[in-house]
Amino acid sequence: MSLTPAQRYFYDVNGYVLLKNLFTRDQCRRFVEIADRMDAEDTCAYKHDGYPKRPTLTVLSRCAWYDPHLLDTARHPAVLPVIEEVTGGEERLEEHQYLINYPDPAGYDPDLPIGNLAWHRALGAAWGGFRVDGRYHCFVNKALIYLTDNSPNDGSGTWVVPGSHRMDTPTPALCAFLDASLCRQIEADTGDVLILSETLVHSVPRLKPGASPRYSLVYGYSVPFMQTWNRYDPPTELLDCVTPEQRRFLTGEVRYAYRTNDK
Repeated sequence: MSLTPAQRYFYDVNGYVLLKNLFTRDQCRRFVEIADRMDAEDTCAYKHDGYPKRPTLTVLSRCAWYDPHLLDTARHPAVLPVIEEVTGGEERLEEHQYLINYPDPAGYDPDLPIGNLAWHRALGAAWGGFRVDGRYHCFVNKALIYLTDNSPNDGSGTWVVPGSHRMDTPTPALCAFLDASLCRQIEADTGDVLILSETLVHSVPRLKPGASPRYSLVYGYSVPFMQTWNRYDPPTELLDCVTPEQRRFLTGEVRYAYRTNDK
């Protein structure tokens, strides 16, 4: 699996690209069942740490350590090669979590200015990416697997500011003049996958009252020489039972040799 020339151009220009129908609805139902099982297990040591439950959001963190199927999915042949293409080399698994969003009927304000959404990005545009042969690469990219339908009609779509991955404008300064002409709420079907640069300014959905819960499975990938995010160093008991390829993927032990063709 690799991006078509049109998809690669779209990512270069906009900082994200939506891949259609990578997973079936049956596969997504299985992902949702794992999420619900993980959420229901009080003894699960990998969830919620650092992410207290809120009325509008449940985060099931470090889910690839919870179920082998989720670790295999992080290396899915329709996802990982695309991530390697936009990152520019070998990957380390940086983040893996379920996000379950819920509507907030009491706190929903239909007139909330767009600039007041929870806009953010993980990396600054000035240092978080680079260009080679006219192509844009980012040190950290995410793959959001949509397990339920996402639509602007119910507020469940991911918000993005296309092109902001190349702009040094600080996010608060951007929010001060952000309007509907500069951002987009993505419409996606169950099984679609959003590839997103972490230099891109984006925001979580804000579900309208009456909307169904929105499930997504999120993987974050980084170049292997970057420091691990808090609480995401893989546990010893996991590393003792994975394959050498999985261990390399989890620990980033290749370090600075991630671009094998760059001598």
